[in-house]
Amino acid sequence: MALSILIRGQQNSLPVLSDECFTKANYGENTNTTLSVNTPRGVLGGSVAAVSPGLDYTVVPGNATLQPTGLFMNNSAGAAFENSPAVASGKVAVIKGQASVEVDVYETRNIADDANLTYAVGELLYSSAQGLLSNEDAGSQTVIGLVTKVPSVSSPTLGLDMRI
Repeated sequence: MALSILIRGQQNSLPVLSDECFTKANYGENTNTTLSVNTPRGVLGGSVAAVSPGLDYTVVPGNATLQPTGLFMNNSAGAAFENSPAVASGKVAVIKGQASVEVDVYETRNIADDANLTYAVGELLYSSAQGLLSNEDAGSQTVIGLVTKVPSVSSPTLGLDMRI
C-alpha cells in the first residue's frame, strides 16, 4: 500500500500514533475491493490521518467524523525492506499542505447500493468511514483533495491535489 509524492507538501512526523493505528482492521470491514485477506492490520500508506480528540499530538486513523490532518505516508509497520520506524518510535510521517500525490488505497464500492465507484477529474474527495479516500461525502464535509487522475486498468492509482 503506497503513496507516491508528485509535488511535496509538508511532511510531519511529530504526532505519535494511537494504539489503534497498529491494530485497525483493513480487510472485510470496508468497501474497498483491492484489499485482500493478506492486507496487514494498522493504518495504510495513503489512508487518511485524523486529529486525536484529545489535547495532545496524537494521530488516529481517519473516519467520516474526525477532522482529517493529512495522509499517512507509510503503513504502521513502515515500508517493506526498510527499518520499521513506526514500530520502533510510535511515529510515522503524515503528509499535508497542498501536496500532489497518487494513492493505491481508496474506496472502490458505493456504500449505499454496493455498486462500483467511478471517479472523475475535478471531483472532491472525502474520508470514508474506514479512513480511505472516497468521492462520497459520508458526513465528514471536510474536503481532503481534488481528483487529478482517475484509476484505470493500466494505472490503478488515484491522483489528487490535497486541500488539507
